[in-house]
Amino acid sequence: MKKNWAASTLGRTLFPPAEAIPQSLGVAFMRMMMAHAKFESEQPGNRWAADKRPKLMVELIEEKLGQIPETEAIEQLLQDAFRPDQRNHLAHGIWWAFDPRTASIHVRGGAVYSEEEEDQFGEYSEETISAIADRFETLEADLYKHRSNIEKRRGDAHDFDWSSPPCSEGGAR
Repeated sequence: MKKNWAASTLGRTLFPPAEAIPQSLGVAFMRMMMAHAKFESEQPGNRWAADKRPKLMVELIEEKLGQIPETEAIEQLLQDAFRPDQRNHLAHGIWWAFDPRTASIHVRGGAVYSEEEEDQFGEYSEETISAIADRFETLEADLYKHRSNIEKRRGDAHDFDWSSPPCSEGGAR
């Protein structure tokens, strides 16, 4: 059997079978995907593209509540709390190599359309994937704290619909 030059040189298993991936890496990936799904699953028609979410949320807050002190913090959370491109890269990219030395998966994304776009290759360890999941979970908790503060200040008896209006762009992505 001829040895694969790339695999032997790089010390990676190219296109590994599922059983070659450590269970902990699979669990970290599933945790990240479930945290993302929970964050975005309130109502499927209300999903906004991640890059438009901060601006649309500010518009929704101003429409429903007017000027409130939490608006800027909520917008900043949505801009900074996580990088959806990492989740998308892991979920939609090609898991093409596993590096046993670093216990990491190498993922190739889609085509790069311009020089400003990030590199289409990424390396993700269990720790990195878990950190992405943590950011989704933290985002949810932080947004809940802001919502709770708004409700307390208003003496809100949940008298209006907090859900966002349906997307006019045909969905999130």
